[in-house]
Amino acid sequence: MRPETLVVTAVLVLAGCTQQPIATVLDVDAGVPPVGNESDAGTPVAVARSTRNNLRFKGPERLTTDFAAALELPPAGLCNELGQYPCATFVHTVTLGGVDPYRSGFYEPLPVTGVTTPIAVERMALAGCTQRVALDVSAPTAAVIFKGVGLDAQGRLEDRSGPPVRAAIHALYQRGLLREAEEAEVNAWIQLAADIESSGSTRPGRDWMTAVCFAVLSSAESVFF
Repeated sequence: MRPETLVVTAVLVLAGCTQQPIATVLDVDAGVPPVGNESDAGTPVAVARSTRNNLRFKGPERLTTDFAAALELPPAGLCNELGQYPCATFVHTVTLGGVDPYRSGFYEPLPVTGVTTPIAVERMALAGCTQRVALDVSAPTAAVIFKGVGLDAQGRLEDRSGPPVRAAIHALYQRGLLREAEEAEVNAWIQLAADIESSGSTRPGRDWMTAVCFAVLSSAESVFF
């Protein structure tokens, strides 16, 4: 699977999670739109195409570093096969665009990403998010992302639209994507909490934490630069 195909696939998946249309892309010579998401008149503006045209997949080392930093986890413990073999730098090295000259004979990265690349990325994101959620729930006073997000006796979020939940969503975007979450994105994740609760989950609060963390870290915006 070529990188551009992976990008389009990821964007389409993300687009399906929001009611907002995908931004219109302008030609390079169409000029630079106003700063932010709205024009002076308050109407949405289109997004200018990048003039650099150099979108790259992060690769095993950068993914490990960025995920670990976002979740405040040790890189060596982010994701391990059988608890001892690093997912990115041992198990899925070639799949994630790395080299493996000694064991597999790959002296150069593959020219394109493979069909299993998204699976490897998602495995890393899910492993890290599962750990972060477990740590934040078990030690709420030392929580990194889900600070103050309480759970009731049924395992649901005590206040799924309250300030702590909103703050957790913003923290994920700040740490994982290095930007603020838009209001529409925040509302979409709050709605996800309601959807999970109605699905019959036995621990809807923790499932929501894991899901929103996973979705942010495994998004195209997160895994490309």
